[in-house]
Amino acid sequence: MALILSNGVHLMMTPNSADRRTFLSGVAGTLAAVSVAGCLGGDDEPTEPEPVVDAAESLEGDTDPAAWQDVDEIVFDGYVGGWVGVEPPAIDRVENPTLVLVAGREYEITWENMDGVHHNIAFWDADQDVVEEYSTDGNETIGKVETLEFQATTTMENYLCEYQQAGQIGAVRVIDG
Repeated sequence: MALILSNGVHLMMTPNSADRRTFLSGVAGTLAAVSVAGCLGGDDEPTEPEPVVDAAESLEGDTDPAAWQDVDEIVFDGYVGGWVGVEPPAIDRVENPTLVLVAGREYEITWENMDGVHHNIAFWDADQDVVEEYSTDGNETIGKVETLEFQATTTMENYLCEYQQAGQIGAVRVIDG
């Protein structure tokens, strides 16, 4: 019997008990070496999470209220893995960016279906209910665009696709004007 370890070492095991002991000690040695190497850190430093969607470049946009002062239009590309910001510049190429909205201000959010999967966009409150019926019908056609006009309210917690809630969800931060 042969076993190939993750480091490429071939170990042979025969019915002879001495060979089995050799085999088992080789496995134990390899596991010990891998465990020690993992604990030393080396080149395997922890890395920051990366976007799921290839079109995205970041997971953090600009949430400084000054960057959102003149914003009244928001544009997204819709993918199963996440919403990718297009406009305003504060969210350009950011996956599921936090939206900074001014309470009472009128906005327009537009999104384009980029993958042919059924998507819509909706605003939810803390109880996961749609806020003020702010939700699009949705579509599954690549290139099709939907627009939603809404007024920012302090009850808005998230924007999301109601069909891909795990991947397409972002926070909403509503500030006073």
